[in-house]
Formats: sequence, C-alpha cells, structure tokens
Amino acid sequence: MPQVTEPTDALFTSGVLARVVDLAAFARNPGADPLEDELQRFARLTQDSHALAWVMPLDAVAALLEGLAEEYGTETFAGRPAVFRTRLARAAGDEPVPGFLRSLASLIRAPWFGAAPGLDELPLSQWEALARFDLVNGFAAQLPTGEYDRDPRAEARELVRMDHPDCQGRIAALAGELQRVLYMFRTPEALDAAFAPVMPSVTHERLSLLLDAVHTHFAQEH
Repeated sequence: MPQVTEPTDALFTSGVLARVVDLAAFARNPGADPLEDELQRFARLTQDSHALAWVMPLDAVAALLEGLAEEYGTETFAGRPAVFRTRLARAAGDEPVPGFLRSLASLIRAPWFGAAPGLDELPLSQWEALARFDLVNGFAAQLPTGEYDRDPRAEARELVRMDHPDCQGRIAALAGELQRVLYMFRTPEALDAAFAPVMPSVTHERLSLLLDAVHTHFAQEH
C-alpha cells in the first residue's frame, strides 16, 4: 500500500524546518562546527538573497520553530514524517525537544543574529557552497586542467555553447553567479583559498574563463 503523504510533509522533509533541524543534527557530530556557526551560515544564505529574505525572513523561521515546539507531544506532531521526528530527536540530544526548538527560535530572533559574518570571519562550509554556487561548481568542474594540451579558453566557450539557443535560462543565471563570486573577494588568492576546502574546481582562473566565454557567446550569438 502506498504511503499517504500529507500536504504539509514537504515542510518537514525538504523545507526550511528540515534544513534547520538537519544543520542542528549535523552540529552534534564529532569535529563539526558549532551550531551557532551553522545557523549563522543559514542566516547568511537567506539574507544574501533579497528574494529569499522576502519569502522567508528570519522572524518567520523562528515562528515556525516556536509553533513546532507548541505542537510537540500532540497527536498532530505524531503524524509528522518519521524521518523528521528522528532527526529532531538527534538534533535536540539530551535537551527536551520543546526547549531546544525555543532556544533555536530565540537565537535566530536575536538582534545581532541577522548581521551574518563575512566569509573572512566565518568560512564557507560545503553545504553552504553547494546551496549558493552549485551552478558555478557544475560548470567549473567540467573545464580541463591543462592535460592533453586542451585549450581551456576554447573548452569554456564550447561548454557555454552547449546550452544554445536557450541561453537566457541557465547561462544567464551562470553569468550572474560567476560575477557574484568573482566580486566577493579582494584577490584571486582569497577566492581560491575560500573554495579550496569545499569546491576545489572553483578557482579564479576557471571562473574568469567561464565569464569571458559567456560574454563572448552573448556578443557573437545573440
């Protein structure tokens, strides 16, 4: 018999509550970054995009956590997806779940919390890098590294050309993402150092090649 899925299940399996609880559970792992750091990365991700901040402001995230704390222990909560309830129990650890959720909400609501630290103070984590720059990483990883006498500039242009003629979608998004990453850092060395631990394919040289390829393609083909 197929499992019945409630309309609200997505909130707990792939929505904002799932993300926050997953980060809290991950912070319990030995050697993981502190929970406060992970939540500040979450805040940096959401506040970095005007669209995301408009759709899901931090106060709304806190309100969802508080609502879940109120719901805990009820029949309604027992009907939430089992995988979410298991993750939440792991995230709370030895703390009572309602108190844990309220402490998360209180932290996210703190006046200082929304002023997320820069990348020089709180480095990118792998999950944050993937959430913000997955498109850039996908293209950069396909560029040659100099073996077999392949021309990186020609390879970059061919890679961009593969999306033609529907370039106003993915390639237009890629152009914006490339410029954002390149302008986020004062020097090429700073960019390379920031991404080396989390996205080794993302380097200043590769992103510059890709951006040049995008500009050339739009100038010649559109």
